[in-house]
Amino acid sequence: MAQRGNLAYDLSVYEPKQKPVQKPESPAIKMKKNPAPVRHESALRLFVRAAFIFAVFCAVLYGKVESNSLFNEIHDLESELKNLQSENITLAAEYESRTSLKNVEDYAENVLGLKKLDKSQIEYVELPGDQVIEIVETEQKNIFVIIRNKINELREYLGA
Repeated sequence: MAQRGNLAYDLSVYEPKQKPVQKPESPAIKMKKNPAPVRHESALRLFVRAAFIFAVFCAVLYGKVESNSLFNEIHDLESELKNLQSENITLAAEYESRTSLKNVEDYAENVLGLKKLDKSQIEYVELPGDQVIEIVETEQKNIFVIIRNKINELREYLGA
């Protein structure tokens, strides 16, 4: 068996490590840090940069002027659209008033000379019993008439 003795252990390994404390520098021995070297630009390079900045400024200013003019044009067109819509509503109301049933009846009586239908003008047809009237289509022999009728049926089917 191994014997244990009273050997000393190094417990400093388990202690937190501290940063070394710096000694304050004495004011008399301060070292001067070298400032960054000053770059001297040539006049041409400075002029080119200034011209570029001026060109960018002019481009931004021109863009603002153009967008402002476009916004003004949009505003003018929107106001014109509102005016036209109100005029459309006015004209639609005027059209409705002109084509009202009363105006149509007055026009038919006064201008066309038509009169209202009397009860004496109505004729009723009575059929005795369960008789039904059937309309028999006559046979059409002309090919052009058949084609015209088929075209008319197709137009009616399509709703034209």
